[in-house]
Amino acid sequence: MLLPNLFAVLAITAVTSVSAAAQAPSRAPSAGESSLYARLLAMTDARVYDAVLVDSALASSWAPMRAAAALGVGQLVALGKPGAAKLRSLLVDRDLVVASNAAYALGLLVDSVGVSALANALTGPPRVAREAAWALGEIGGPARPFIVAALATPGTDEARMIQLLLAAVKMRPVPVPELRPYLRMTDRPSVQWAAAYAIARGRVPAGVRDLIALATSPAFLGASATQSRPGAGRLTGPAAAGASTAEPYVSPQTARQRARAEIARGLAQSAAGDSLADESVAVLLRLASDPHPHVRINAVRSLATYGARGRDVVVAATRDADPNVRIATAQVLATVLDSAAATWTSLWQRDTSLMYRASLLASAARSGAKLPAMTGWLSHRDWRLRVAALSAAGAAPNPQLVRETARGMLRDSDPRVRSAAYGALSGADTVALPPLVRDILLAGLADADVSVRETVLGILARHPRQDDVPAVIAAYARETPDTASDARIAAIAYLAAAWRKDSASFSRAFRDQIAAMRPSDDPLARAAAKGVSLFAGWPPVSGNRRPAAWYEDVVKTYVVPALRGRLPQASIRTNRGTVVLELFAADAPITVQNFATLARRGYYRDASFHRVVPNFVAQDGDPRGTGNGGPGYAIRDEMNPRRYDRGALGMALSGPDTGGSQYFITHSPQPHLDGHYTVFGRVLRGHAVLDAIVQGDPILAIVIE
Repeated sequence: MLLPNLFAVLAITAVTSVSAAAQAPSRAPSAGESSLYARLLAMTDARVYDAVLVDSALASSWAPMRAAAALGVGQLVALGKPGAAKLRSLLVDRDLVVASNAAYALGLLVDSVGVSALANALTGPPRVAREAAWALGEIGGPARPFIVAALATPGTDEARMIQLLLAAVKMRPVPVPELRPYLRMTDRPSVQWAAAYAIARGRVPAGVRDLIALATSPAFLGASATQSRPGAGRLTGPAAAGASTAEPYVSPQTARQRARAEIARGLAQSAAGDSLADESVAVLLRLASDPHPHVRINAVRSLATYGARGRDVVVAATRDADPNVRIATAQVLATVLDSAAATWTSLWQRDTSLMYRASLLASAARSGAKLPAMTGWLSHRDWRLRVAALSAAGAAPNPQLVRETARGMLRDSDPRVRSAAYGALSGADTVALPPLVRDILLAGLADADVSVRETVLGILARHPRQDDVPAVIAAYARETPDTASDARIAAIAYLAAAWRKDSASFSRAFRDQIAAMRPSDDPLARAAAKGVSLFAGWPPVSGNRRPAAWYEDVVKTYVVPALRGRLPQASIRTNRGTVVLELFAADAPITVQNFATLARRGYYRDASFHRVVPNFVAQDGDPRGTGNGGPGYAIRDEMNPRRYDRGALGMALSGPDTGGSQYFITHSPQPHLDGHYTVFGRVLRGHAVLDAIVQGDPILAIVIE
């Protein structure tokens, strides 16, 4: 999430929005308008509906205010029907930004009552129609007839077609017959990609033959060959300069490469079955040597599902020039190789990089192979190698050996290693924990490190037992207000899980003990207790935690400049080069403010990309380097109509409203994330650097400009 430029910078496909920020620069607001906007921002942040405030905002003559009000209502999911009714009335608003935001917000609310109104909006202005299509997809089943009917009348708006196809992904079953005409639209490659994505993402066996037909059609092959030539994917004009005017997922320059990647994903054995295996493997063998590494990654992953039939090509991919192709290959080798030690040892020597070898070690363990390096890594001075060895050991088929290995690491000096050891100790026990393992875990609640205690509580919560409740209550009490909240949250989650599993067996003494627990001041901890009668006396989650002046400063510093066309930028400096981001300060002002503040404090300096999933995301923002760390607080989600196209910057979450410091950047389009994670920026320059980054690469600094 590395090496010099592996391929030319592809089209800077704009992660575009239908929000006010995507419009022409706005006029400057008056002091009163800025103040009202700040109050609106505070309302959505507090998750408390103020009808008078919303009506005042919707009556404003300043267009961004009205657009923000429509979007804000959708973010108040708990508001339910009253909010949905307000939004339905805005679908015909004269301002298309307000109307499109209202359509998007109805999708956030999953408003099934509004299906008919949204279906009518599909025939309205293109901007509104696209968001209506997205919303219908979020609503799902009740919207199916309208989506199918709309697919039968594609119209001429390409972005609308794409959103309808992406909505079809969420239908069960996926309506393959209605998708087929779109696969044949050779003059609209982005539409072909969306149709291929719908079939591949939906893992639809009925669509496998269609993917094969597309992959082997002369028109598609010829166009793909042209697009794959060096320089063929370069943009010129405003898009190359980073202008945010392109439509979501419309990228003629790269669409066929994206379609090939989806074809490669969609031809896995689970979808193709036995009847189409030969034809699918033939296509995958060709795609495994595609010019683009994203296509090769997907092809290797799918070929591996065919076992020995794909073995030679999969093994050969460990020599690929692209490091992330090699890593992705190492991760799937256990499905094509047996435990013959000689083969694994040879593969070990091919690449000395940490992530390749860590992935290979895990694959070898899954296959039953024993690599000599396992012992050395368990005692290595680099904590990352010890953690990798424990993770690999946890995948081994011998539970007794796994537990012996893990127990030997429970006293490691590094808490990150101890956490991994507890994780390996519990292994794949899905029914019950062995008594010895449970006793070891309960003893781990006394560990000096909060992240270790959180890990232990999380494992125990998968197997809640009434006898453990006193120990968990004691663990909660042990967490002082100035420690990280993660262990407190995990303790609450455990008690909630135990209560849901068998509330009748909770003794009166236990109930009294839990009732006497001091309510946490942390909104995340209270959110974990929400809806559990055991914690009925705890204060609600909603409510402002910041003064009004703070919101006014955010509007002045971030929102107003962005609405006037001056978006802040961030430069992520790595040992591979620099990735330059544009931050969507009008769409997600609190998220941008949080990210910029942390960056200016040096929070991200010397951190690392702790998670890189090839052809998916590169993730950073945890100073511990494990994916479990954060700044010690959380911010609200700010869902907005920006899309997870290639190069989108998103806020990582562990649940609703749990954002903090961790962020991710997408390698390729990920429409399934739309509306579920806050988008707060996009890559302007440095796509090749992003593609070259591998897990573990350091962040030298993040500079806000």
